[in-house]
Amino acid sequence: MAKQQGGKHVKKLAHPAAPVSSEEKIARLLGIIVVKEIDSRGDQATLLRSIGFDVADVASMLGMSENHVKVATHHGRKKQKKKGRSALKKK
Repeated sequence: MAKQQGGKHVKKLAHPAAPVSSEEKIARLLGIIVVKEIDSRGDQATLLRSIGFDVADVASMLGMSENHVKVATHHGRKKQKKKGRSALKKK
């Protein structure tokens, strides 16, 4: 969520970095590898959420706010659903 501070918009990102376990670091690296070829941040967020990362982790990995991740995921699911319907119509 953008907040106005002194006339400027400040982007509120996920929680500041807390100590992260080795397993969590490995999981995040694998997640980044999975989405590195995808250009759209929204599509990246949707994919990461679909493979099991929670909203806070995706926000942290992609440098997005948690709300942006939720909205991008919602739009991504709608887009996938629409794609699925159009594929069924072609048959």
